[in-house]
This record gives sequence, structure tokens and C-alpha cells, in this order.
Amino acid sequence: MKRAYQLFSIITSFGMLLVLLMGAVVTKTDSGDGCGNSWPLCYGELLPTQPKLETIIEVSHRYVSAWLGILVIILAIWAWKRDPRKEVKILAVSAVFFIVLQGLLGAAAVIWSQSSAVLASHFGFSLVSFASVLLIALLSFEDRENPYTARVSAAFKKNLYWLFAYLYAVVYTGALVRHTGSSMGCGQEFPTCGGTITELGSQASIHFLHRMAAILLFVWIVYSWYHARKFYRNQTTLNKGLMYAALFALLQGVSGAMIVLSDLNLFVALSHGLIISFLFGTLSFVTLIIYRK
Repeated sequence: MKRAYQLFSIITSFGMLLVLLMGAVVTKTDSGDGCGNSWPLCYGELLPTQPKLETIIEVSHRYVSAWLGILVIILAIWAWKRDPRKEVKILAVSAVFFIVLQGLLGAAAVIWSQSSAVLASHFGFSLVSFASVLLIALLSFEDRENPYTARVSAAFKKNLYWLFAYLYAVVYTGALVRHTGSSMGCGQEFPTCGGTITELGSQASIHFLHRMAAILLFVWIVYSWYHARKFYRNQTTLNKGLMYAALFALLQGVSGAMIVLSDLNLFVALSHGLIISFLFGTLSFVTLIIYRK
């Protein structure tokens, strides 16, 4: 049963990644209105006849999300029953709560329409559910005699907690860029911005805010990695986690620049969403190991 549980957790983790990518496709192709304001059916049909491309994209995203929601619930119940550890139970509740929340938010956006500020939270909720599932999967492979932990000072622990919270804020600004159509707010200029960034709420200001926030995130992660290598060299898991976080943050910046320089190439944009998922999952793991006693 342990092998089956581990395999199921891995499949569910990859499935959640697929949901995140399909959500990004919906946003990037403006397919959110592919079914009009009809939900859960599409134009009143289970499978719409003679659908347009945006309808196919929206329906596919709905059905895959629904199936993954079922898988997440099954995994959460399975984890709750077989694993007595407190953190696993917290992650199980988190995985279900946030995938249901993002589903309800998506439905509300279809039926009643929502502001860009509200829609931007949709991706963040999905990301939290993905990270919760990923951590359940990682903990399923943990050797109980050699657990994933890191002993650090209270000050550095607070630093990493705030770093993780700041990462979520940066994710939100990135989602806001997409939902406000601000991906090209600075034109095809990088690292400079060709738009008017002093006008609050303009596409250029939203895009530039995200750039600056992402640069600060990268610097903060590199600093944290340097600090860990200097003062906690023997904490191998912590150092590797922060090393991978720095790598993903760098790749995230490169892919962000490529989105601008490639004039919104869809595959580059999807890689941007994929890398931020890896970064969020990595820092979630780092946060977990410093939280555990």
C-alpha cells in the first residue's frame, strides 16, 4: 500500500502542474469566456457542438481541473488516514481547501465576472494546493529515522518565513500582470521600460512593479542561500533547497525577459508559469523543514 500511496501522490502532483499550465493557457489565449457565463456546463451543454478554439481550451481546463480535484480529495483522505504526523494533516486540509477555493473563484468569474485584482488570486490559490500535494508526496518518501529538518536560528527562520510570504506576493503581481493584459506594458524593452510607470494603475506601472519585485526576490533568495552556506554548511537539505530556489529564481527572470523579447510567445510564457511552480514548491519545502522541530 505504501508504494501505491507514493505513486498516487506523484501522479497527483504532476496532475496539479498540468492544471496550473492549462490555467495559464486559458489566461494567455483569453479563453476564460470560452463558455460564456455558463457553468458548470458550457453554453448549457456537457460537450458543446462545433466549439471554437477558446471553448475547447476552457472546457478542457474545467474537466481536467474537476478530475484533479477528485484526485486531490482522495489523496488528502488517504494521507490523513495513513500518516499521523501533524504537518501531513495540515497539508491534506490545505490541498483540498485551496483547490476547492480556486474552483469556486473560477466559477464565480465565469458567472458574475470579477475584477483583475480578484482573478489574480486564482493562480495563487492553485499554487498553494499544488505545493501542499507536492509536500505530501515528498513526505511519503521520507525516512522516519532521518527526517527532513534544518536547525537554524530564530532570526534566520523568520527571514525564510518572510521570504516565502514575499514570494507569494510576487506571484500575485505576476498574475496581476497577466489578468490586466500588462505583459507588454513596457513594450519590447528590457530591462528598461518604454511605458509611463509614474501613472498608477497603468499597464507599464503594473509590469514594472512586478519586475522590481522579482529582482528583489532573486536578491533575497541568493542572500539567504549565502547565509545558509556560511553559517549552516552542515545543513545539507537546507543548502540544496536554497540553491535550487536561487536557480529557479534566475531561470524565472530569464523566462520573464524572454516573454517580452519574444513578444508574448505562448511556450515561453508557459515555461514562466512552470518555473514559478518549481520555485514555489522548493521554498515551500524549505519552509517546512525549518518549521519542523
